[in-house]
Amino acid sequence: MPTYEFLHRDCQNEWELELSIKAPDPTHCPKCNGEENIVRLISGGSGKGIVELVGQDLVDKVKADTQQLKRDMYSSEKVYSNVLGESKYQALQQRLDKQKRDHRR
Repeated sequence: MPTYEFLHRDCQNEWELELSIKAPDPTHCPKCNGEENIVRLISGGSGKGIVELVGQDLVDKVKADTQQLKRDMYSSEKVYSNVLGESKYQALQQRLDKQKRDHRR
């Protein structure tokens, strides 16, 4: 069953409640037993989708991400220019164009 968060606006009490999707929201605050101004809060969920890497797992992930970025960078001109920055990319392209012209002579 999903866990929902609720707030009683009168006493500012927040609580969590496991409810079926079809079940109605609570009508009473468990702290003050008030009946009105109870709202369901929107949250980021349980956090089970967040994974923290440490140690060798983190090192392996960074290396894999770096290798993937290199592959993407050398296969796509847009990614390459974004990584270098527009001015450095333009300077590099001008240098390469000049080398090609000089080589043809």
